[in-house]
Amino acid sequence: MNAPAEILASIGGADNVENLTHCATRLRFQLHDNSGIDEKQVESIPGVMGAVSQSGNRYQVVIGGAVESVYNDIMALPEMKEGGSATGTQKSGSNADVKSAAKEKGPRGRFTWLDSFFDFLGDSFRPILGSLLGASLIITFMALMGTLGVIGNWADPRTELSPTWQFINLCWRCVFYFLPLMVAYNASKKLGADPWIGFAVMAVVMLPGFTSLGQYATHLTFAGSEINVVRLFGGHLPLTIFDYGSQVFPPLLMAAVLGPLYKLLKKIISPNVQLIFVPFLSMLIMIPLTAFLIGPLGVYAGAGLANGLKAVNDFSPFIFAILIPMLYPFMVPLGLHWPLNAIMLLNIQTLGFDFIQGPMGAWNFACFGATAGVLFLSVRDRDVTMRQTATGALAAGLLGGISEPSLYGIHLRFKRIYPRILVGCFLGGLVQGIGGGLTTNAFVFTSLLTIPAFSNIPLYAISIAVAFFSSMLLVVFFDYRTADERAEAAKVRATEDADQAAEEARKASAEAHKAELRADDAEARADQAEQRAATTTVAAERAAQVATAVAPARTALAPNAVTQIASPVAGYVVPLDKVPDPVFAKGTVGLGVGIDPTGDTITSPGDGKIIVAQDTGHAFGIKLDNGIELLIHVGIDTVNLGGTGFDVHVARGDRVTTGDVLVRFDRTVIESAGYSMITPVLVTNPRKFASVTQAPATLSSALVAPGDTIITVTAKPPKDGAAAAPGTPPAPAHRSAAQAVAAGDSKAGASASTEAPGSSVGGASVGGSPAPGSTVPGVSAHGVSAHGDAQASPQGTGTADGAAAASPTADGARRAATGGAADSAGSAAVSGAAPGSALVAGAVTEIGSPVAGRVVALADVPDPVFSKGIVGLGVGIDPTGDTITSPGDGKIIVAQDTGHAFGIKLDNGIELLIHVGIDTVNLGGTGFDVHVARGDRVTTGDVLVRFDRTVIESAGYSMITPVLVTNPRKFASVTQAAQGAVTPGEGIITVTAKQ
Repeated sequence: MNAPAEILASIGGADNVENLTHCATRLRFQLHDNSGIDEKQVESIPGVMGAVSQSGNRYQVVIGGAVESVYNDIMALPEMKEGGSATGTQKSGSNADVKSAAKEKGPRGRFTWLDSFFDFLGDSFRPILGSLLGASLIITFMALMGTLGVIGNWADPRTELSPTWQFINLCWRCVFYFLPLMVAYNASKKLGADPWIGFAVMAVVMLPGFTSLGQYATHLTFAGSEINVVRLFGGHLPLTIFDYGSQVFPPLLMAAVLGPLYKLLKKIISPNVQLIFVPFLSMLIMIPLTAFLIGPLGVYAGAGLANGLKAVNDFSPFIFAILIPMLYPFMVPLGLHWPLNAIMLLNIQTLGFDFIQGPMGAWNFACFGATAGVLFLSVRDRDVTMRQTATGALAAGLLGGISEPSLYGIHLRFKRIYPRILVGCFLGGLVQGIGGGLTTNAFVFTSLLTIPAFSNIPLYAISIAVAFFSSMLLVVFFDYRTADERAEAAKVRATEDADQAAEEARKASAEAHKAELRADDAEARADQAEQRAATTTVAAERAAQVATAVAPARTALAPNAVTQIASPVAGYVVPLDKVPDPVFAKGTVGLGVGIDPTGDTITSPGDGKIIVAQDTGHAFGIKLDNGIELLIHVGIDTVNLGGTGFDVHVARGDRVTTGDVLVRFDRTVIESAGYSMITPVLVTNPRKFASVTQAPATLSSALVAPGDTIITVTAKPPKDGAAAAPGTPPAPAHRSAAQAVAAGDSKAGASASTEAPGSSVGGASVGGSPAPGSTVPGVSAHGVSAHGDAQASPQGTGTADGAAAASPTADGARRAATGGAADSAGSAAVSGAAPGSALVAGAVTEIGSPVAGRVVALADVPDPVFSKGIVGLGVGIDPTGDTITSPGDGKIIVAQDTGHAFGIKLDNGIELLIHVGIDTVNLGGTGFDVHVARGDRVTTGDVLVRFDRTVIESAGYSMITPVLVTNPRKFASVTQAAQGAVTPGEGIITVTAKQ
């Protein structure tokens, strides 16, 4: 489930949603019932910064800057489109409709009216915050130029500016002059009226012609203020002339009357003529009402509030400078700060300056300082989620002056933060009060970028620095969490560390599989060997001799074989489920035991090759010659030491023998850093065996020395019911097909494998690394080449009972190699595709698409590893379907648990990689439903995996799916066969064999 769907489910589903809107940072739900919502569950959803429950069944979910995209995703969910409950089908209806419905249901909370009032104020200003922020930065630029002496006092109307600077000045003045029109539009819309009617009504009193009526005015004194009055309609109606530019209270009052009037007119006027008469009558009533009554009342109401605050400031700037920042932390969460914003604008319009924004800056920077302290602690504690939240909130604050992401994302969630913020507010306000207070000539958002806009720049800078750093240091030194919250955070970190370890193990496993699948040097030598293939029994016999001499027998994989694994270090054996890391304890990485070391040296438990050797020295992967793959992880979470305390003795690719030193470690360093020394020793390919268990001897005596048995690995029984010869050791299951045929043992060829490490014939690797110096020609990495020698099928059955060859020459080679014993009476090619048929000289094979979609040229795949042909050659598919199927008959040789990648060895000799999306391994399997496992047989059209495209793309990953031939050197060419849209099975790649 993605984040938008989780949010909807957490608040009770679509049926509980009456209305949904959003502001700059928050989703604003009107619910049928908000009483049963689990706030912690909501806040735990990725991308959610916080949640706020309000009276009247209102509920806010704080998202931050991505709120619009999350809102759109929620509205696009099927359950929202279907309409949900019968009582709330119009999910995105107007807020006025919701308000009316709420009134019809009766009072739902003592403070519902208060919430409604401040919602009205907030929604009248929120949509224009962007334009106000943009204008404030232009103002800051003008202030900076004035401070530097580039221009004169730009805020003084008596100052003559050059035409260029006059134009720049107009860029911000336009926003504030026409602010009444913007507010009128938003406020009217909020209350359910036609917003353009509200706009038009307010525009009348802002026309130059309205202001010019002042030439006919008489001057009167009202409430101690000089006003201009024009008497109209025979002198009976007095019209007060004001400059309404930048005024915000008149449009708010106008909209408060227009909203109910508009709804009343719609109720009493027939729907057939509403389009004409509702707007007409609304304007006919509201224009004179606004000009004669509402407009002047709004001006007087705003002036009264502004004069009250000015009286406090005039009485004591010191008290005012402390009072405002101390009140703001409690006003902002309730939305009570919006009236003050209106008063700031009115102060600038009437007084020419504002005295509230300076003290408000002390609050803002105290808020941002607390966020910076949280960010410091989250980095120190490796709390990824909080670090991301704090980083975004701090950037929004310092650069944009926006406090909501900090407030809702962090501060209101942790009760210990507010006392630290209040200290910063007090100290910042105290500095301003001692300095005599601050003013600004423009409305700005208090951020780092707007410091030059204030009258006393040094005083303002010092005050906000004191507020910022005092709050930050208090949070850093005294933390913002309770002891329980810190413990819970530690548990979350432990889980994330476990996930990181699992991802590390998956990558290590992927590297190991890749090393098995792709041995470029071996394939190059194999190609040469195929071209020089010998057709005589002597060549086959020599191949068998070399393979037998060079290839270590994979004895652990022989049917019914029991193999003992030795301890790599002295210590006490710990059962796997007692290892203090869930990724290891649950067997996610592999099966085995833990060792609590008493020694300080890790040695190799057997002969093999290092396939993983971390530079940090904390983990080693060994592919033992007997077929077992081991992971030795020294301690828990010791990767965080970055190599401190470890002395590494081997590197990836090194050959090791039993007892060779892998790493020496300093136990004191590791334990003093707080990490457990318990060392998991795990078999990472347990699916190849019947069982992997703790050695019985360790159950009675847990103390072991290096070399003592700690794990018992039991191989699977023989296939097809065949039993191992009694009283004889099991034969190596992984000898090559060439060995089997050369020895005249056609039945042994049925179990011949291609995976014997280290064997090489004519420089061609037989499943593993090439053996230097081997020069017997004619043998490929898959046994004897198709050009004159016996060919082992991908399933190891190519020579069983003299199975039919891929070509006449291969058949002749097999007959020669076995003295004519092999014939065509053996098994036929699976599903009509002869084993190795794609390798027959001049053969042309077409590969079908595994999924419906659009073909993408390999060079256009958005990953250079794929697009440059490093992994193989082929095409990409941008899927339109959601199911990946097998393009042919063959065997699964790679099947990641995460579901993102599959390797198939087709019966025709082609090896394919299908990689679902780009970097989708990072999803850890989320969104994938895997249907096959490594070693499974598949036929054309079998389902490999089903995926959820929404999950993948919502996480930001490309869906383009590379389909690649990973053994292209065996062929003359691998080319794109189709363009545009394709269906499953339709040819997309053409593979041409060599001549």
